[in-house]
Amino acid sequence: MAGRIRVEKISKIPAGTKAILLDAGGTLFRPFPSVGHYYSQVAAKHGCKVGVKEVEAAFRRVWSEHDGIGDLRGQSNEKVEKEFWRKIVMAVFKDFKGLKAFDPFFDELHTLFAEPGVWKLYPEVEEVLRALKEKKFIIGMVSNWDSRLLKLCKGLGIDRYFDFKVISAVFGVAKPDPKIFREALTQANVHADDAVHIGDSLEDDVRGAHLAGIKALWLDRSNRHGTLTQDHQDFVTVIRDLRELI
Repeated sequence: MAGRIRVEKISKIPAGTKAILLDAGGTLFRPFPSVGHYYSQVAAKHGCKVGVKEVEAAFRRVWSEHDGIGDLRGQSNEKVEKEFWRKIVMAVFKDFKGLKAFDPFFDELHTLFAEPGVWKLYPEVEEVLRALKEKKFIIGMVSNWDSRLLKLCKGLGIDRYFDFKVISAVFGVAKPDPKIFREALTQANVHADDAVHIGDSLEDDVRGAHLAGIKALWLDRSNRHGTLTQDHQDFVTVIRDLRELI
């Protein structure tokens, strides 16, 4: 009687890797249920009735036009960051009527998005971070975000897994600029060949890491890989779930 063939799942982390670099939003956690949900909810309290999908679409358009958080490139402080977000939210709501006063509305919204209750970890995140920590990897976060990310990580209970964080608004450079990845290598005290970066953005995460000489894995949770040209498909290494790292 033939023996059973044992199939082992192989980690996608390249051999010899010492440091794991992870993106934050879209990789570890996301707004839940959506940005549009909270924008619509808070706006209604301040007199503006706007649908979730409508305001979500407006946010995505404005976010794209401003290159996301990448527009906050210089080293900043809380005042600068808040003004950045004020301009974003003002642009989102410029065509929506009914707000009694913009500033009280914006202040409530800005405070709300610093709260961990607005965000939700992807289901596998803690399991994977714990496993990587147990395997003695150096774990760093490389994120285009403002300084509120520090409080957010603590609130979501993942702060303890990270050896360091390089946040664009704090460091003063945003992905895909290779400088932010080189800073991560410095903090990890490893060479580029010893690190791998994982994130959900082809431009910011995959291309950015590549420019810094770091291997990258594209986290494609929504099956975008099939929409790429064959050249691009061959260029990127894809994972569908962070569990593929362990």
